[in-house]
Amino acid sequence: MSESAKGQVSLRVPGHSEARAIGSLLLGGATLVALSLALPHPSGGDTVALATIAAAMAIVGVICLSLFRRVPLAASHLILAATAAATGLLFYESGVVAGQYGSIFVWSTLISAYYCSRRVAVAHLLWILAVSAASLAVVESTAGYSPLTRWLFTAISLTVVMFFTSIIVAHRARADHRARHFFDLSHDMLSTMDRDGRCVEVNEAWTNLLGYGTAELQGRLLLDLTHPDDHARAIEAAREIFAQGAESVGLETRVRAKDGSWHWLRTSSSLAPDEGLVYARSTDVTELKQVEAEREELLAQVEVLARHDALTGLPNRRSLEELLPREMARARREETSLCMALVDIDHFKAYNDTYGHLAGDAVLRECATAWDAQLRGADSIVRFGGEEFLVVLPDCGIEEAIEILERLRAATAAGQTCSAGLARWDFMESREDLLGRADAALYEAKVGGRDRIVHSP
Repeated sequence: MSESAKGQVSLRVPGHSEARAIGSLLLGGATLVALSLALPHPSGGDTVALATIAAAMAIVGVICLSLFRRVPLAASHLILAATAAATGLLFYESGVVAGQYGSIFVWSTLISAYYCSRRVAVAHLLWILAVSAASLAVVESTAGYSPLTRWLFTAISLTVVMFFTSIIVAHRARADHRARHFFDLSHDMLSTMDRDGRCVEVNEAWTNLLGYGTAELQGRLLLDLTHPDDHARAIEAAREIFAQGAESVGLETRVRAKDGSWHWLRTSSSLAPDEGLVYARSTDVTELKQVEAEREELLAQVEVLARHDALTGLPNRRSLEELLPREMARARREETSLCMALVDIDHFKAYNDTYGHLAGDAVLRECATAWDAQLRGADSIVRFGGEEFLVVLPDCGIEEAIEILERLRAATAAGQTCSAGLARWDFMESREDLLGRADAALYEAKVGGRDRIVHSP
């Protein structure tokens, strides 16, 4: 194995397995707390607080185990870090750092060392040690040792745990890599072709995957089995091989099986000039292609969700970070007026308190739909936060902007009223200053009795 290959070996398995391990950790920690409360133990700790923390750990643990396929990697890291913080709370509420809850620190270190990259695992260890230090600074008892001594014991113990776990993981990773390498080779689709592209010989992997007998493939133009949309790439790769003697690496084409299904093959080929044959090694990557397509679709959906408010369907503040600079640049370039307004539903908190949050959510959705319908085609409305919405009005002067905002006021749903603060960009101020003027105008509208529009001079 080359040095570069060694550097790439890893047994880190983030995602689903990590979420399940963290869920088990949380349930184990909750069980540990429950046992500590059920069995004879020193008095002085806050039993209610400890039970509450244990219940929270158990709930999150059950969620992780039940929904582990949906837990993203970033969330797993956050939950693992939160587990360390919860352990610190257990120390604090029990009043002694030398308690049994230190096992949770060890389990957390094991999980991070096994599933995370080395850099992330070290970050988790540092966080655990920081939580330990904070706990030592506030607990009443450190079991006869000074806080510094107790912290050093913890730091040394957890570092050793991480060190040996990393060694074991690396050793197993290298062994798995070698086994996987030989396994892949034994299942590769190996073939030879003549200069006309006719099959000379194939191994059993071809027949196993595509369903053809060896005799059906020998002497056959493999291009006949290739998807028409992939012919151009396959022919170009063949020309390069024969004209330049170059290797074709990673050519991906679809090949028709005997049952009519299509399989994606990733093929590497090279020419043996003395024999006039092309040696090819192909791997079925159909499932990988499906996963990539699903991932691209998911990423596109996530991108849409990330830029739109889940409740109202309007663009959110993240979209505003792109929208506002773009409109400001356009206004400067075309020397047109740009106005911006913050619109706030009046007395919305009181409405929520009276009718409940579900009714309040319905008002937000109805207002968003009604207001969006009153805008011009080039205008934009963004869910700014809570009951506040931001309206961007390009190529619009103050008078026209007020007319548009009056239409919004008239269209406010569910018998509610709204207040608006309007500001016109002066081509010089920053986005923050423009937002600040609109916000100040909105505040003035609220102070002035609400249900009105105030524009910043």
